[in-house]
This record gives sequence, structure tokens and C-alpha cells, in this order.
Amino acid sequence: MPTPNIRDLLERYTACVTAGDVGGIVALYAPEATAEIPVGGPVHRGIDAIHRFYTDNELAESLTLTGPVRVAGFEAAAPMQAIVVRDGTKLRVDVIDVVQVGEDGLLRSMRAYFDLEGASPL
Repeated sequence: MPTPNIRDLLERYTACVTAGDVGGIVALYAPEATAEIPVGGPVHRGIDAIHRFYTDNELAESLTLTGPVRVAGFEAAAPMQAIVVRDGTKLRVDVIDVVQVGEDGLLRSMRAYFDLEGASPL
């Protein structure tokens, strides 16, 4: 079976986040997937926990890919930039997402590396 197009999957992910489309985001995950956003935070296991995470947390105003997606088989790392609002201040946050994808093209794991302490005010 050919490797899924991970760049297209991540472009759909960023579009759903930017649109505030929690249903669209969750549809990109496999039922048994995990999400750790940010790395070092809680690991959300299974589609119900992932749905709760995206529902209970404020999504970025925008999320964009900022460079090439580095793919190795069914895994990839992607540079992204999020625009978030914290305490009334709009911030730019640089992110590296590391994902694993199944043969079905669904996310098996999502790990987002970022630190709001290093965010830049806009």
C-alpha cells in the first residue's frame, strides 16, 4: 500500500484548526490515536479524549505550515506557526508537529512542540 500524503493531511488539519472545525479536526484521527499538545502535557488517548481536548481548549486563530514537511515512511515533522490570543494579547507561536499516520491516512499520534513563553507578541 502506498504511503499516505501526509502533507495534504497536515494542510487539512491546519485548515480545520483555523476554521474552528473541531469535528473536522477529530475526523483526521484514528479511533485509537493519541495527541500530546504540547509535548510534556497530558497525553489524550482515544478519539473521545481527543474530541474533549479540542472542544475544551481554545483553538488557535490561525495555524499555517511554514516550511517543508519532512516525511519518513508513515511519520513526519512539520514546522507551523499559530496565532493565539492570551490575556488579550495576540501572539505568534512557532510549532513543530510530529505525527504518525496509518495506512488509512489517519493520524495515529500527534505531538506538538511549542512553548508559549517563547511566543512573540504581534
